[in-house]
Amino acid sequence: MNKNNRLIHTRRLEMSFDFQKKLEKTERFLGGLKFAVIVIILFSIFMIVGTFFESYYGTDFVNRTIYKRFPFMAVQFGIFVSVFFAMLLRLPPKKRLYGFYAIHTGLIMIGCGSFITWFSGIDGTILLEPNTPARKVILTDDILRIIYHDDGKTVTRKLPYIAFKTNIDDKYENVTLEDYYPFAEKELFWRSGNNPYSLNASIHSSSYILSNPNVSQEFTLSLHPEAIEFEASTGLGPLNVTYLPKNLANCFAENNPSGYIVWDSKESTCFTPESRKVEIRETSEKNKFFVIKEDTKIYSFFPDFNPWPVDEKLEVIKDSHLRVFSKKLFEEKPNLFLFGRKAAFFEDEKWQLRSLEKKSDIVELPWMGLELILKKHDETKFPSYRPVATMPIQKNGSLIKGQTKALKIKVLGKEYWVLDDRPVTLRINGKKVSFVLDKEILTLPFEFILTKFKMEKDPGTNKPASYESFVKLFTDKGPSDHHIFMNNPLKHAGFTFYQASYSQDPETGVYSSTLSVNVDQGRFLKYLGSLFLVLGAMAHYFLNKRKLKKTESSDILNLE
Repeated sequence: MNKNNRLIHTRRLEMSFDFQKKLEKTERFLGGLKFAVIVIILFSIFMIVGTFFESYYGTDFVNRTIYKRFPFMAVQFGIFVSVFFAMLLRLPPKKRLYGFYAIHTGLIMIGCGSFITWFSGIDGTILLEPNTPARKVILTDDILRIIYHDDGKTVTRKLPYIAFKTNIDDKYENVTLEDYYPFAEKELFWRSGNNPYSLNASIHSSSYILSNPNVSQEFTLSLHPEAIEFEASTGLGPLNVTYLPKNLANCFAENNPSGYIVWDSKESTCFTPESRKVEIRETSEKNKFFVIKEDTKIYSFFPDFNPWPVDEKLEVIKDSHLRVFSKKLFEEKPNLFLFGRKAAFFEDEKWQLRSLEKKSDIVELPWMGLELILKKHDETKFPSYRPVATMPIQKNGSLIKGQTKALKIKVLGKEYWVLDDRPVTLRINGKKVSFVLDKEILTLPFEFILTKFKMEKDPGTNKPASYESFVKLFTDKGPSDHHIFMNNPLKHAGFTFYQASYSQDPETGVYSSTLSVNVDQGRFLKYLGSLFLVLGAMAHYFLNKRKLKKTESSDILNLE
């Protein structure tokens, strides 16, 4: 029995010795030069690839593929392990290695500070519009907001922080989250409607190309009720383009003296007062009006004031199927009216009507040598956008491709695409529900107002040389004025606000400012670690210099 116990004890000692031997071997490897070289090479490769990706694909893409992914995090942790074990293998402390200890302690502090920042820090942006209170910080995480309007409830579903399309397969009640595209392009396609429409309903849609020797612009207009992404009018510089029901075209060609056109939405037809021999009269104040009788109803129109008719009590009849508008209102400025396969414009003191029946038909317009071509026309189908996953492309710091984020959802057996610039609103079991693709939002406990934005440009160019924001900060202690510019951030309540970028309203020309918002709980450790690096490098230099002098002195004495 005693012999068996001794054998067991011996085996345990041997196993313990073997384990200790393997542990020491592992420690020597992790703290050795070979492992350090491996992790440094891997880190360098990641940084080189990341720099290239960031310059071509953008910061968001490289964060999703490299900087905030597990492999890169593992390499950084490997550097931390290498530094830690390199210092551990050189214990107990030796005077000649004091600089070495300080440098490695600093690196460990920087690593710990970086981890704290990554785990609990905040990194986002806040948009400041002129004289508009702002307190919402936009973070990097993508989310889907499901808003139940009738119940006053909002549900948030966090989306994966990935760079390529993926199937989420996440369910909430009767909603399923399916395909998610973090970077996508909108592809135009034509689809049939889901609802029935009468045969004479004006639901047609068209795509046109407007060009001259210098520019070319393609645009799509629609009258279809389900074409929510397309309008019936657009502005192309000084030219206003309006898309109207096709049956209105002939009334534009009449060039009637009054210039008035009456549209009958019930019959999808139009007529002029002159064609019905309706007299145009004037009030005592010289305001024009005319009266149309239909069966037992009388419709009085004051076309210079309102397109809708009034009844005997001079009350507006907004549900009337008759409406009127004056062509004379559109004769002074460039206005182009499109009716699908026809176009009308004012030239040589009269309205011109041109046909676009054939693909080869080209309409020459009287402004800037412009020509109009009909690219596609459909009487019942309407244009829509569907997302296509793509690789982003960056130019001059902004994405020029892949700016759209898209999420496919399935609700009660039907699929819908939610885009970050196009929410989807549905009726689910009789209740109004909206789906919004958004960024996670942090609400600040204080407010900003942009009072002034200043930008200086390089001489002789439009390239901004510097830009700065003057803001008013509202806190519990009252308002205070601050000036934010490059290398001069605003620090308040643990937040740091840096001047990041700006934007300009194309219509008003007014500038808005974008501030980068940062909360870095690990900053103190990183600063302290950097100080240790400097002190350690100095100590290492002077200690080795003194050792070198001693060695040289002893060599001289030996020679003598």
